[in-house]
Amino acid sequence: NEHAKQILGERVERTRKALGISKVDFCVAQESATYLDRIEDGTANFTLKVLFKIAPALGMTVSELLEGIE
Repeated sequence: NEHAKQILGERVERTRKALGISKVDFCVAQESATYLDRIEDGTANFTLKVLFKIAPALGMTVSELLEGIE
């Protein structure tokens, strides 16, 4: 669902910035910068595997990352 991807992307970006993690630093350990851009702007189609990499990098569980998104 496009709305859910948008909410999740905003959450990832907001949390990353709140933690003071630059996009470059985050991408070195996780995904490419282009892919992260697409996740954060809500246009990426991503897998659970990606969520299980991103959530811990943000200090969250996947459940916390997805909380309230329907």
